[in-house]
Order: sequence, then structure tokens, then C-alpha cells
Amino acid sequence: MSIPFSRIRSHVPKQPHQQLLERYDSGSSGVILLQSTIQRLEIIFALLPSCPSPVLLLESAAAATASGTYMLGFLYPSAGANIPASLSQEWRSAFQVAVDVLNANRPYRFEAYMEESGCNNYSATQDGASRLLRQENLLGAVGPACSAAVLAAAPIFDKNLGPAALVSFAATAEPLSNRTYFPAFFRTVYSDRHQAKAIVASMRRLNITNATVLYTKDYYSTSLASEINMTAGGVRMVLLEPGYNSTLSKEQLKTVLNSLEPSGVVVLVVPPSVAGDIWKMASKIDKVRYPWWYFGSDGVTSFEPADMDQELVKVLEGEIGIAPYGGDLSANSQCSKFYAHWQEMKDKYPGLQAFGSKRSRSYVPYLFDAVTAFYEVVDDLLANGLEVTRQNVFSAFKGTLDEHKLRFTGCTGVVELDPETGSRSVTAQPPIYDLVSLTVHSWELKGRISNESFINLLPLERPGLYPAPGQEMYAPKPGENKKPSAGVIAGIVFLVIALIVLLAACFVYYAKKYNAQMFNRLN
Repeated sequence: MSIPFSRIRSHVPKQPHQQLLERYDSGSSGVILLQSTIQRLEIIFALLPSCPSPVLLLESAAAATASGTYMLGFLYPSAGANIPASLSQEWRSAFQVAVDVLNANRPYRFEAYMEESGCNNYSATQDGASRLLRQENLLGAVGPACSAAVLAAAPIFDKNLGPAALVSFAATAEPLSNRTYFPAFFRTVYSDRHQAKAIVASMRRLNITNATVLYTKDYYSTSLASEINMTAGGVRMVLLEPGYNSTLSKEQLKTVLNSLEPSGVVVLVVPPSVAGDIWKMASKIDKVRYPWWYFGSDGVTSFEPADMDQELVKVLEGEIGIAPYGGDLSANSQCSKFYAHWQEMKDKYPGLQAFGSKRSRSYVPYLFDAVTAFYEVVDDLLANGLEVTRQNVFSAFKGTLDEHKLRFTGCTGVVELDPETGSRSVTAQPPIYDLVSLTVHSWELKGRISNESFINLLPLERPGLYPAPGQEMYAPKPGENKKPSAGVIAGIVFLVIALIVLLAACFVYYAKKYNAQMFNRLN
């Protein structure tokens, strides 16, 4: 039978038999009986040197109680309207890889238990969250990935069947930082308030002054668009309406795209599948080639080029966007062990993307950090003689368990949760985002943005290999044909007309001078 601890953490290390004594209330007769029994056992075992001492037996008992199997849940996004199937698969595999790796060399282990959550399917997410929390030995869950799904899952983890820790790796909407409404929600990512600052900083760095933000009624999309509008100010905001088939109104989208000026930039604050619909329409009306340029949010840059029509991807090559920090992929980093194991187990865990620092990994490193956070909490509980329960794990995430403060170095740097918001602390680790550019294979890293400052920004070129605004020093490659501007065309027409007038004047002058027959006929 499991006996709850009643003491608070002591900073003085205790022997295992002392820890066992303290499982009981100090005023109970059970302590006196247990102390007396241990003293008698010490005398008996002293007379029997061939037998182990009771201290060693108690150490073994303590190790046995420290070891055990717990359950860690994962509310993964099902493939649907907002999340491509390849991305859903990638996240499911990454979760299982993390559990495999982190189970090694520990006296306990986690079992992975996964349930679906729909990005905009409230009832499906609630059902998945309820099934998770009814599992015996469940300590908490990673996810959901979608901000809208948190609205459905958070009450289940807080009041209905909670409290239990719900730790997301990709739900970024700023309102989720409200502890009054979401006290059980935590995240290893930064809120969209910081992504909005990174997007606006990119626009200013590239001298983008004529921007149109396209967004939808999706919770993630609306929240991020609002943050961009508040940060930038004076940006044209366009809410895209759904059509009869619940995708996009093609007529509205066509009208909006036709109203855009070639010098402007379209900022797409939409899920990946919606970005694909917008680009298809833009291609149909010839609004994707130079000089048209689209700037995507982290939702847009999470889709894989392989999931789209390759001819469209070729036309879009060069489009840019913001992506979550891709993590440290060096051989000796915290990330390397996960990717090495994934490579070995890629047949069992499909979805591993190409290696390399230039690959945006769509919040996978933050997922690794979310799983790691649970192991860090359990490690700390065991190290300090505290019982591993759902309540203690939840209190550890909140930072209210005997002044416990979760802090560790993960794939994305120093991970610490702000107790006031439950979000990733910006004081322990500044927000970092990747500025990426679309290629036919992936999103290529072009620079990093830390606290609105750029790090190692590489040249950016619009589709068609033409310079981006503010980067005119990067000229087209030799031999490329650049479209003539309207001013150049007007100048050529003016010169041609002037030449015709000059030739006519010369003709009349010489004809009149020599009294030519043609001149006489004209008179």
C-alpha cells in the first residue's frame, strides 16, 4: 500500500531507513514500534554476519519504491483540415522517441499513452482528455499542439478530473497565459506575443511598409493576427471568410488578392493547409511570381513542401516566413540523442525529416523538451524523497512544491516556466525564432531573431531570384532577364515618339528646301 509523505523536503540527506520512518506521522505509535523493531534487527543481524544488515535491506526496499512504471499522456493533433498527415505523424513519432530515450538509465519508466485531439473539434478533444486522465498512474500529459484544442482540454485537466499538468509544445496563443482561466496549462514554447514581435522586426528589417495580413477565424490565427496588429500598427487586416465547403470563400480571396499592389507583401497568419489554398488561388490568377511576396507565420512554415504540388512549390521557391527555433542539432547537444535514436528506429517511428541545421523542425525540439520536463520533475521528486503522484507532479510544475523550480537545459536552451503565466520564461532564455525561406525540399534557415535582433541574416530573394525590399545590393544573377518596370517602358515609348517626330520634321525641311514634287503635291 502506498503511504503518502507528510513531511516537506529536507535539505539534509537522510539514510533510507530514516526516510522509511518518516513515511509515518511522527506522533503515531507506529514509529515507536518500527524503531524498536529495527533496533532488535540490528542486534540479531550483528550476530549473523553472513546475513545482510537491515540498512541494506531497507536501501533495497527504498530502491524498489523509487522504481516503478508511470504513464505519460500525449494529446496529439489528428490529421485534418489544419494539420497535414505528415506533421501529425512526425509529432507522434517524436513523442515515442523521447520516451524511449529518456527511459534509459532510470530506476523508473514512463509508458506512452496517446489520444487524439482535434484542432477545432471541441468534443473530440474533451473525450481524448477524459480518457487520458482516467488511466491509472497517469502523471500528466504533453499537448495539445493547437491553441484551440487547449480550450477544450484545459478544464478537464484542471477541474473535471484534475488537477494534472498539461504541457504543450506548440500551442502559442497569448490568451492561454491567463492563469485564472488556464491554471493547469503549461508550455515549453513562447507565446505569440513574441512571435508577433519577431514578424514585425522582420518586416522592418526588410523595409516592408505595405503589408496585408490575411487571417481566419481559427483561434490561433485570430490571436496572432491581433498581436501583429498591436505591435506593428497601421497594417491592413483582412479576415478570410469560409466558403460553402468550410474552407475559404474563393470569391473573397480572389477579390483580396486582385486588390494587392505588386510592391506589397502578404503576411499569412493561417494554418498550413489554409496557406496551401491561398497559394493555389494566387497561382491561378498569376499572383505568386515576382514581384509578389508572401510572409508566413509558424503555422505556414510547418508544412512540408513534399505535401504540395511540386510545380506550385517551384513557383513559390524563395517565399519566406518565421519558424520556431530549430534546436541545437550538434553532435554533443541535448537534441542529438533523440535524433540518433530516431534514425535507428525510423522504420518503427516514421516521420523523421532530413538532418541539418538548415531544417526547421516544426516544434519537434519543443516537444522533446516538454517530455523531458516530466522526467526532470520525477527525478527531482525521487531525489528529495517525495512521493511520485499526479498532485506532486502538478505542484512541481506550478513551482509550489517546497520551493521547487523546474529548470533544465533542453533542445531549445534553458527551459524554465514562468509561474505567473505557465509559459516559457523569457528571462531564463530569450525568445529565438528562425527566419526561413522555402526551397523545393524544405524551409532553409536564413537567419535567427533573438529579442527582435537578427543573427547572421543571409541574403533574401523574392521568387524569381530578385532582391527583397531593402536588400537591393543582392542583384540578379548574370544572364537573368528582369521584367522592365513601368517607368522604363514609358521612357522607351517617349524616345520612339520623339524620334518619329524628328524624322518627320527633317523630311519636311529637306522636301521644302529642294521643292520636291512630293512637297508640291502636299500643298
